[in-house]
Amino acid sequence: MSVLWGVLFHASGGFASGSFYLPYNKVKGWAWESYWLIGGLFSWVAAPWILGLLTVPTLIEVLKQSPSKTLWWN
Repeated sequence: MSVLWGVLFHASGGFASGSFYLPYNKVKGWAWESYWLIGGLFSWVAAPWILGLLTVPTLIEVLKQSPSKTLWWN
């Protein structure tokens, strides 16, 4: 069963990695720095919050109860 999980996780990671470049076909006139910045902001800021809020109904409460040392790595 663990082999199946490994294959599924590998496939989903490959899909996520490959689909990162799909929107770039629509912004061919932009400088590469611009679409990497927008893609990075979406991937590192927007998507984690969106997916977190969709999958953890009490995400804000969980984060409020977490120690600040854990959240801010201090």
